[in-house]
Amino acid sequence: MIKVSKPVTPPPSLDGPNSIGGKETQAAIKALGKGVRYKAYKRVDVVIALRSLFNKKCAYCEVDYAASSPTDIEHFRPKSGYITKNNKLSKKGYYWLAADWYNLLPSCIDCNRRRKQPIGKQKQAVTGKGNLFPVRDERLRWTDHQVPSQEEPLLLNPCVDDPALHLEFFGEGLVRAMSDKGEASIEVYGLLRGDLVDKRNISRVMVEAAIQQALALSEEVLYASNAGQQARLEGLAVKALENARLHLNPSCPFLAQTRSIFTSYHLPV
Repeated sequence: MIKVSKPVTPPPSLDGPNSIGGKETQAAIKALGKGVRYKAYKRVDVVIALRSLFNKKCAYCEVDYAASSPTDIEHFRPKSGYITKNNKLSKKGYYWLAADWYNLLPSCIDCNRRRKQPIGKQKQAVTGKGNLFPVRDERLRWTDHQVPSQEEPLLLNPCVDDPALHLEFFGEGLVRAMSDKGEASIEVYGLLRGDLVDKRNISRVMVEAAIQQALALSEEVLYASNAGQQARLEGLAVKALENARLHLNPSCPFLAQTRSIFTSYHLPV
């Protein structure tokens, strides 16, 4: 998960009270969310804008879904209901945010939908956000569209939080929490599900191999026997580092992990 800045101006379908989303929000507020069919967030211009903003990657786990996986347009604050601290479903939800540009994120189905996933080598657990939306203090949960929000979510929002302050990548594609928000996000989004860890580890191996090749060539420059050989090795080292830095392209999956790897080698990102 990486920090992403959302444009201030939303797509046309969600832009202003006279837009499709604006009218849908007014209807949702009037009905207090009951019986409203939410459609504006699925409009083509909204989907395209979110895909472009996140480079066709899941906002939470950074899996590249463009070629093979379906995408959910996910409501950070659930539109139709949420699980309370007492593990009960409140069916009210954040209905006034169903067509809110700042409440929408692209998500892979594994981060967004509740289902059983392998965690580690032996264990299985139900992960995925679903209707989960834990807050630090349930008494301050935002339940009324007429008042400002005082709630503090315990889930990371990549358009609000800097995930690098809450998540740390290590080992063979693993991630651990550096805060309670990081801990809740790892659990709810399923950031340690087995298949995801395996894919992150493959990416880690490729990135580290590319960096090590560049560093090895840089070291060989020091032992060059003549100026010609030195120049040749310097050229190869520069090219190898350029190739390694291709993994830092925003469209590459697992960019947060890749950035942490570059930083561990004291290379700029």
